[in-house]
Amino acid sequence: MDSGSSEKSSPTAPISFDIEFDDSEFQADLPQVENPTLESILNEQEGDESLLEEDDVSVPSSVQLFKDAGDTSSLSSQDSLLSDRPRKREKLRKSIHYKIHGSVLKPSKLKSISAQLLSAADRVDAGMPTAIVVSSLIAIGTSHGLVLVFDPKQVLKWCLGSTAVGTQYGSVSALGFNKDCTRLLCGFAKGQITMWDLTTGKLLRTIADAHPPGTAVLHIKFTDSLVVAACSDSGGSVFELEFKRLIGVRTCESKCLFSGSRGEVCVIEPLHMNVTIKDHPMQDVQLVAMASLSKILLVIIRPQLKVIFTHPLKGSPGTLPLLAWQFVVIQVSEKDRVIDPVLAFARESTIYFYQ
Repeated sequence: MDSGSSEKSSPTAPISFDIEFDDSEFQADLPQVENPTLESILNEQEGDESLLEEDDVSVPSSVQLFKDAGDTSSLSSQDSLLSDRPRKREKLRKSIHYKIHGSVLKPSKLKSISAQLLSAADRVDAGMPTAIVVSSLIAIGTSHGLVLVFDPKQVLKWCLGSTAVGTQYGSVSALGFNKDCTRLLCGFAKGQITMWDLTTGKLLRTIADAHPPGTAVLHIKFTDSLVVAACSDSGGSVFELEFKRLIGVRTCESKCLFSGSRGEVCVIEPLHMNVTIKDHPMQDVQLVAMASLSKILLVIIRPQLKVIFTHPLKGSPGTLPLLAWQFVVIQVSEKDRVIDPVLAFARESTIYFYQ
């Protein structure tokens, strides 16, 4: 056999890939494309990212092709891209903000009031805040007997009392507005009660004998009447206060509604009728809810004193009861609805409702 035939039949004979292409033949069919910029390449990679979890991402089949071909350099570069993907996905997930729902409170710091309280403590020795009441005005009592009243824009309206009064009466322990915020009741740690006219800033009454001396006023709240209020003291007793004016002399008559010897009352809450609800059968009824560590009582103080509801309250001594009134629309039949006050009272993890 000659050398030419053996050369053709050899399996190791080199194959020639030297093929010449005519550039003009292909350029006519190819569109003109601009070279991509680095920014466009990066944007393409970000846009192609998926929000799937890492477990849901399958390995591309190109990796297997690289392994079969034995291209180790291409395989390592592909592994690098795959290792970067989880970090990019995590970064993308963190950039997505979901709407938060379910919050029932939104704290908002009253910066102007806070600054004025600190200034009053430094300049006039007002002391630190010890009591607060919020309505259409904001009143804050201090440990040195002063009461600062602010309007809704946090502008100081009145500075009531003096540090000399604080030395005599102690710190402000309770505050209460009437329904139109024209009167303010202030209770003190040593038991005294003062009433202020918020239209003029004048002191109207100083009451020293409304309850046993030496017991602090814990709560003091107006009813819907401008001349009737209720207060509780540190002895656990509750008193009705009726304000009178005879021949230009302002007086106050006190009546005990509940004695602390039968269990100390911790919370009181008068019912305030909604002014938009007219001709309600309870319009002329003055109702006060009070809660001790063992039970809750609902007492009518006007027109006639009467206990209409009691309920036991069990719980550890470290948890105090809570009270709140709310007018609720109640469906009594398919066509009839009524609007009645509902009392919510709670202790520990149990909430009760009474209509």
